[in-house]
Amino acid sequence: MPAAERRAKLLEAAYRVMSEGGVAAGTTRAIVQEAGMSLAAFHYCFDSREEMLRALIVDLSERERGSARLALAAAEAGTVTDLAGTVRMALLGYLDHLEQRSGEELLLLELNHHALRTPALRELATEQYRGYYDGIQQLLVGMAEQTGVRWRVGPEQVARLAVTLTDGLTTTWLADRDSAAARETIETIAEMVAGLAAPA
Repeated sequence: MPAAERRAKLLEAAYRVMSEGGVAAGTTRAIVQEAGMSLAAFHYCFDSREEMLRALIVDLSERERGSARLALAAAEAGTVTDLAGTVRMALLGYLDHLEQRSGEELLLLELNHHALRTPALRELATEQYRGYYDGIQQLLVGMAEQTGVRWRVGPEQVARLAVTLTDGLTTTWLADRDSAAARETIETIAEMVAGLAAPA
């Protein structure tokens, strides 16, 4: 089996194990057992459990951003032309992802908290959010170009605000599973973010 395929199978196994039992359940032995591999195969793909956790955070975070990008593709196809509508489409795409893959989002929260409480993993939390900020900033720059506006404040500031608001959207939805309320919140967020832009 090619190393990349082996690595992907181990990450999927880690996701399944930790989705059921939390981060603590994701021991290397439990993961290789779930993947049907040996410990030697694990250490061939990853130097340590910490490296595997880092890769899992990157993988799950990329899936989140992919959901937003898919929603934006619809906006780019011409169904939405204003900034508020474009932000709304991206957030609704994320909400669809959250509804369909809530286990991933819960696991990402757990991974972040685990990293924050573990000195050797503390940088994982920083890396996770740096990835969010960079990814969202790229989306925001694209949205501005697409809708003919400019940001009145730095896009890095807007990105941080967007991540903060999306975090709140995520945790409240995970707590109450109220999608109707989440959609109302998305309307408010879209108008708020659009208010930070002006015609180009």
